[in-house]
Amino acid sequence: MKFSCTQENLYQGLQVVSHATSKNNTLPILNNVLLKIENKELKLLSTNLEIAVNATVRAKIEEVGEITAPAKLLLEYLSVCPPGKIDIELKGADIKIQTQNDNTLVKGVLSQDFPFVPPINKTISYGLSVQDFKQALQKVMFAVSKNEARPELCGVFMDFNSNKEGVLTLAATDSYRLAEKKMSLLGNFGDKQYNKEAQKVIVPGKTIQEVLRVISLFHEDEAQTPLEISIQDSQIVFSYGTVEIYSRLIEGKYPDYTQIIPHQFKTSTQIQVSEWIKRIKAASLFSNTGVQGVVFEFFGGNEQKVVISSVSGQTGEHTSSVLSKLDGENNKITLNYRYLLDGLMNLLVEEAELQIVSSESPCVLRPKGVEDYLYIIMPIRQ
Repeated sequence: MKFSCTQENLYQGLQVVSHATSKNNTLPILNNVLLKIENKELKLLSTNLEIAVNATVRAKIEEVGEITAPAKLLLEYLSVCPPGKIDIELKGADIKIQTQNDNTLVKGVLSQDFPFVPPINKTISYGLSVQDFKQALQKVMFAVSKNEARPELCGVFMDFNSNKEGVLTLAATDSYRLAEKKMSLLGNFGDKQYNKEAQKVIVPGKTIQEVLRVISLFHEDEAQTPLEISIQDSQIVFSYGTVEIYSRLIEGKYPDYTQIIPHQFKTSTQIQVSEWIKRIKAASLFSNTGVQGVVFEFFGGNEQKVVISSVSGQTGEHTSSVLSKLDGENNKITLNYRYLLDGLMNLLVEEAELQIVSSESPCVLRPKGVEDYLYIIMPIRQ
């Protein structure tokens, strides 16, 4: 194997793939990244057996071959290399790296024990705007469950075209709260036609975090390239430019969460997000540990306010009044303050709407005037 490339390109490629390596004492080769010349291109591949990340790096190829090397070592070394041309040559299992002023030898490991990543047919794929997808994921990811006793809740539910052609529905729930976001799918990009079939899958939360991390590494001007999603059997691949992220899907059936979404409300209030975040954080200091409950009392008529209160046997008590435009009847609900803060801080807007049925029913938080996103919180029953 022999090739030359720029420090900038190789370093970015390693940044993309190195996070998917695994600190595995049983299989130490999972700490390594695979460097492979394939179809006159330099490919970098890493995997932890759950996720695999593949990146293509622009390079001038002289000889084919492949080798694995410690991902952390390569990344740290390249981070201190000066920009410019790098020449790399494989001698046995040794990787010779030459820059303008330095000569370095990295001990590699032959690739025969590196895990095989089965390919996926990418001719049929869904296409979407990478920026829209990134924002949509940010609005649902925080509701993914961390309780592995129910593995189907440890991922993001993705429903392609079932509700409406050209629409992707993303949902996440830990059974105490639910976030759902709808976004548009692309019909085509240039001459390429995208998949219009209906399909439902559950993607592991760790995979979604990796997808968000990778697409955040690219510049804004690179975001015009669509993100493509291909699904085959129990695998999914996210393709973005020269990067591919492979993952297993979570098996099982996602709960029919639509049954708990309320459609009629007794009380609706307009809220200023930044103001509410401050008031709720203050009340949280006086909330009982464990329960994390904060009481919200809604007053209409001439008062038009929400009273936020909390009581703790250890720290004391707190009451705060917030002027809020209210439609409907007076109401009261107790909510987990952490769940409400999660929702408010991920709305990415300043004006929102909180809709209440009763103290015993789920409430709905959404950006003001927006119909394609909702966040539901189950109440704490007194």
